[in-house]
Amino acid sequence: MRVGLSLLLLICSVFCSEITDKTKLKWWQTSIIYQIYPRSFKDSDGDGVGDLKGIISKIDHFVYIGVKAIWLSPFYPSPMKDFGYDISNHTDVDPIFGTLDDFRTLLTECHKRDIKVIIDFVPNHTSDLHPWFLASVRGEEPYKDFYVWTDGIEGPDGTRIKPNNWLSVFGGEVWKWNEQRQQFYYHAFLEEQPDLNYRNPKVIEEMNNVIRFWSEMGVDGIRVDAITNLYEVEDVSLNEPLSEKPGVPEFQYEYLNHIYTSNLPEIEGAIRGWRNAMNEFKTEDGVPRFMVVEFYETPEKRNAYLGYGCDLPFNFDLVDPGITADCGGRCIRDMVDIEYSALPKHSWPNFVLGNHDRKRITKKRGAGAANAMNMLLLTLRGTPTTYYGEEIGMEEVYVPFEDTKDPWGLNYGKERYTEFSRDPCRTPLQWNGDSQSGFTTAEKPWLPVHDNYRTVNVETQKTSKELSPLQLYKQLAELRENTAFQKGDLKYAVVNDNIFSYIRNSVGDPRYLVTINFGKTNSKDDYTDYTDGRFLGRIIAHTGNMKNEPFYKEDMEVPLNGILLQPDQGLVIELLNKRQEL
Repeated sequence: MRVGLSLLLLICSVFCSEITDKTKLKWWQTSIIYQIYPRSFKDSDGDGVGDLKGIISKIDHFVYIGVKAIWLSPFYPSPMKDFGYDISNHTDVDPIFGTLDDFRTLLTECHKRDIKVIIDFVPNHTSDLHPWFLASVRGEEPYKDFYVWTDGIEGPDGTRIKPNNWLSVFGGEVWKWNEQRQQFYYHAFLEEQPDLNYRNPKVIEEMNNVIRFWSEMGVDGIRVDAITNLYEVEDVSLNEPLSEKPGVPEFQYEYLNHIYTSNLPEIEGAIRGWRNAMNEFKTEDGVPRFMVVEFYETPEKRNAYLGYGCDLPFNFDLVDPGITADCGGRCIRDMVDIEYSALPKHSWPNFVLGNHDRKRITKKRGAGAANAMNMLLLTLRGTPTTYYGEEIGMEEVYVPFEDTKDPWGLNYGKERYTEFSRDPCRTPLQWNGDSQSGFTTAEKPWLPVHDNYRTVNVETQKTSKELSPLQLYKQLAELRENTAFQKGDLKYAVVNDNIFSYIRNSVGDPRYLVTINFGKTNSKDDYTDYTDGRFLGRIIAHTGNMKNEPFYKEDMEVPLNGILLQPDQGLVIELLNKRQEL
């Protein structure tokens, strides 16, 4: 999306002034949200898999880097066909991760440090070993219609065949014949993940009770998984039209246009029900619960969810299609501006660089871009979400097909698994230079540790004499506590093929220029047209990768009419008063 710079400046200026009229921000508007993939964060018992006690042992890491909210991917009882997203009990903890008491301890220890805890809520489906599904297979009430069942169509030889052409998100069939019940059930993901039937009010109430269970325990919020798949049309005889996307094989999800199985209007009612359930506990303890939904759709579609009762729909524009290796200053500005310009009045923006389902930013841009990307994420206006490991610039690990665990990758076979497997971005967090990087005492963790762990790890970067990604992340998190970055305006400054820059400003507080070179060549630029007559600034933070002159350093004063930045270099500059002009 490309529009004139003057129009973008106007849009952003108006948008920001509308939001800053609010004097009191909610906790999720001022916090960095840090996503933890529990299997890969820290193993406490030597079985090669991360667990809750491991997270508890590292809570002070969040304090160190300035994170005030953590989000945990699923830790519930599960056969682990999809590593926790196939849940067999929504209100307990899988033994591989610990116990409910361990989770209560995690909550207590986080809250002692003023850290909020957000959990994954997986409403679309359960495991095929969930007691509800087993009872549904047997036709027992009230579970008989808890899932989406159909007789299918009678084939020419009298056998039953699937009712339509729908495709799984993971590729292939969505209808699985159950011999005992003599019907097909629908699964938008794996066949071991049957979809719940949200047209059954009893299902809705049961899932509302799941939210009540965790809210009563003290959980601060939920991240809703796979929200767009929650409903499908009642008439399962309807075939979805072809997408006409070139080069997509017939079994791949993108082969169809999912008009009958994705983002149906009934989702609004479900979200409102979850919000009402959460509000019951706000009334009791005064603590507002947070809801963010997973949403890979257009800005117009995702922003509609703000009116349904969720606080944020994740903005994945920087992730998918996302920032590619060739995305320079204008390209990134345009992606950022989609969020700012498309938001409804008084709504709050958010930005994400990576998660457990997508390639790490260092895979897309190279390891040297980690600091520049974190500088972008933590200085933009809105709530940032960090995927574990981004604070140290973790890179992806090559996992051979024979060692691949992710069913999405396995479904595509040896020739295409690397396109879809999520294993490379889910490898263990690198804590130190010891065996298995301090993640586990086991000889072999569930996924391999990157070969660079002796230098790319938390301990080494914490004590590094040269500025490390971890030290910069901590510094930027502290900078976010400044009012200008909490709720100040964001106005674009120099934007070209290399540079994306902007001014952060709050009335009565210092003003800051953030400028980053996302291009492939050096760029020397004059910023004085955007600084209200200020010609001098003081460097507050820099990306640290100063290989050649100029060698920027903290507290250095620099003229604003000729700042030279090399690729992947960035600066945060406090604008000095006019009396300090050159």
